[in-house]
Amino acid sequence: MAPRRDAALSNATGGQTSSAAQFSRRCAVQAGIATLTLPLAGCVSDVADESAPEDGDGDGNGDEADTDGTDNGDQPAEENAAENRDDGVDAALSAVVETYLEAAVEEDTKTMSEVTHRLNPLDPAALEEEGWEFSGGNGDGDPGEYETTVRSRDAATDAVFELEGSEFWFDRGELDDDLADERLAILEVGADDPSGADPTVWVLATENDEWKYLFAGPVDDAPDDPSEAFEEPIEDEANDVVEEINWEYDSPTSDVTQAAVVLTDSTEIDAERVRIESTIAGGQTGAYNNEEFGATWTGITLYVEVDPAGDQIVVTAIDGDEETVVHREQFEP
Repeated sequence: MAPRRDAALSNATGGQTSSAAQFSRRCAVQAGIATLTLPLAGCVSDVADESAPEDGDGDGNGDEADTDGTDNGDQPAEENAAENRDDGVDAALSAVVETYLEAAVEEDTKTMSEVTHRLNPLDPAALEEEGWEFSGGNGDGDPGEYETTVRSRDAATDAVFELEGSEFWFDRGELDDDLADERLAILEVGADDPSGADPTVWVLATENDEWKYLFAGPVDDAPDDPSEAFEEPIEDEANDVVEEINWEYDSPTSDVTQAAVVLTDSTEIDAERVRIESTIAGGQTGAYNNEEFGATWTGITLYVEVDPAGDQIVVTAIDGDEETVVHREQFEP
């Protein structure tokens, strides 16, 4: 159930300009997965399993713990209690993830919202009230195989800002204040598939003593110097695909920094579709030709998220299984 990094291709028709930015991977991470509330799923009580025997050595005889502070000679009773608490927290954290994913494929935004933290900027139910439409698993009820690993039960808010998109959605000082009396946990959630994709990092925080889903995303691995990730420029000298790239485009509908890629209105090459990617921000968009529906990639403008600290746009022409990079341009402020 790993979220997709890419966005759907634009179906722009001849002469059209795509009117809205494609979802970046930041948005896809938040909007592509969901939440469910199981009874006591998010409880963070330190009470050990009440079904365990009350006697010290667990043999059911009601005797006290050994006077040397050990439990049946195996390990100190304090360590047993700590392990039980940790196991209980891990179970609660995993239950939130399981609940969220199961609700996502059912497109149950009400349940998703119930286990979403009040500080999560993309509460699916709240977004629906604003006119957005959530698309999950089309009601198939199966999030697929995945593995959840708890990395920290007592993380600092700095962990949130290690994830892509976090600085767009959160103010560091405000988040520190809002979560000053809460606990944070870090989990990795990875799909069980052969793709080798990196797991998504989830941040859960307590709210009224229950664990809630706060934020998720890949670790921000953008280099300090964006140019380190750039490849050699390629110029579409014949304007067979790219007319120009406007790096200073100011979107009237989004606060996300974007570049406008103007595609040529005539071409001499065979390309069924065009894909546009940004190297640092990880944005992706594109368009294709389809005579039946009157769709075309020529003569349109597409928008892709870019990193304002420096980025590279790669434009690829695709014909069947053949892909050709026709333009690669860098921007460094």
